[in-house]
Amino acid sequence: MNVEICQTDLFNPKVIALIAQLDAYQDVLYPVESNHAVSIESMRLVRKFAYIAKLEGKVVGCAILFLPNTPFPEIKRVFVSPDQRGYGIATMLITTIINKSKVSDISKIYLETVTYQSIAVQLYRHLGFEVTSTFGDYQHDALSIYMVKSLGEVS
Repeated sequence: MNVEICQTDLFNPKVIALIAQLDAYQDVLYPVESNHAVSIESMRLVRKFAYIAKLEGKVVGCAILFLPNTPFPEIKRVFVSPDQRGYGIATMLITTIINKSKVSDISKIYLETVTYQSIAVQLYRHLGFEVTSTFGDYQHDALSIYMVKSLGEVS
């Protein structure tokens, strides 16, 4: 299995298609008030780094390092095509974002997920994320899980 993680433009049609799949998946699972997804359009003016995963040349996953003008850099829009899960692709995407954060002198990285995503929560814990309180613009939501990973001291 040949997986390649590449930085890309957020407005890459492949990224847009994957995020549309993610939105469709989440829209079925969660009530509107518990869907905290940030649209691609709203990310236009915010510093961010988008990554895709290619398996044998086919784009099968994405993740975004979202750097709003706040103290809460965040991993957003992590998605791997359902038929390509279980191969470590999400781990590779998130690890790439963690590494980019470290070289960008980011000391902590945050994420928000939901209680129904137990496999994702297990993955985040495995990668060193811990449950934290709400952060940034998030308000308490009984379905949300807020997580943080310390990346060490910044230089």
